[in-house]
Amino acid sequence: MSRARALLIAALVLAAGIVAARFAAPLITPQPPLPVLDALGGEFSLPSTLGRETALAEFRGRLVLLNFGFASCPDVCPTVLSRMREALRGLGKDADAVQPLFVTIDPERDTLEKLKPYVEFFHPAFVAMSGTPEATRAVTGLFKVYYEREDNPQLGYGFAHSDKIYLLDRQGRVRGTFANTATTGEMVATMRRLLAE
Repeated sequence: MSRARALLIAALVLAAGIVAARFAAPLITPQPPLPVLDALGGEFSLPSTLGRETALAEFRGRLVLLNFGFASCPDVCPTVLSRMREALRGLGKDADAVQPLFVTIDPERDTLEKLKPYVEFFHPAFVAMSGTPEATRAVTGLFKVYYEREDNPQLGYGFAHSDKIYLLDRQGRVRGTFANTATTGEMVATMRRLLAE
């Protein structure tokens, strides 16, 4: 092969590489960081299934998946906790970097003794919290959780309540919320973005 021909081939390969890199660049451009949702969240401390008063700050360095509900909830809460479990499973070994947390909105019935087996049924890493009605209102206020007691003469009482899952970063800041329309894949992808920060 002549020297001129070899140089021509090398130039064509180089040009092809440059063109390919230009078209591939949008595919490998890093995503912008998730925003900090400053209107949601804040520090709190409640008695927990760890057997002591537990502060949110104790989970610094890990992501937190947080949900509010109650153990007597017939459908919404079990569905949400199952979704949290599937998201943790989807992370594989990275699930160790995520703390699932459940705060009851029904402290009158949800003792820690009742909550411990309830949440651990969904995942052994779950920690549940139950405070006084006043403390519960304070914590739910931080995250703008809607809940309202509904009395039923035959069945006792329940709650109409929101079902969002809150995603907190390693500094305890809310960086995302998952509605009931979010897929497990979307939840896993979002958590991986935070884990990569």
